Amino acid sequence: NEDGTIMLAQPHMIQQILDDLSFQPSISSKETPALSSVVLDRDLHLPPMNSDFEYPSVIGMLNFLEKSTRPELAFAVHQCAPFSANPRTSHAKAVRLIGKYLQGTKERGIILNPTEHSFESYVDADFCGLWNPETAMYDPMTSKSRTGFVITYAGCPLTWASRLQPETALSTTEAEYMALSENTRVLLPLMDLLE
Repeated sequence: NEDGTIMLAQPHMIQQILDDLSFQPSISSKETPALSSVVLDRDLHLPPMNSDFEYPSVIGMLNFLEKSTRPELAFAVHQCAPFSANPRTSHAKAVRLIGKYLQGTKERGIILNPTEHSFESYVDADFCGLWNPETAMYDPMTSKSRTGFVITYAGCPLTWASRLQPETALSTTEAEYMALSENTRVLLPLMDLLE
């Protein structure tokens, strides 16, 4: 850009995702990619998703988009991804919500504005954020906590993640320590590379 910033965006890929979802230009957009009040689970009591779009293919493209230029999609995409093998109507609805968000934000991306050269790292974790006592006996994933982090260099995001922790945390403090550990294991090699 003229002001020295760099914008990374993928409007063509977003259009491909919208085409795969069979969205028309007149579809109304949404302001967020996911509802904060909804936690997806296996929903085996709901009917299987109808075949109006290829769920695993769209999830793959969304995952690539999230890892490339749209980190704000991380939680929404990673909440939908585990159900690619057996998607239900609720999972398809969540993917369509992401599509409606992208419909209104097609031209957006990451704006890089390099400043002073240093690393910054932001880490957070929830404690059993997917917990559902009704399905916990059948789905052990509901007891997992989620790690989220972003690592920046010179004020520009280098890498980010939103994923379930591999071990079950027994407290909020333990979940936070596991998130810090995972983040540090990504950050230290980046620092070594720079040196």
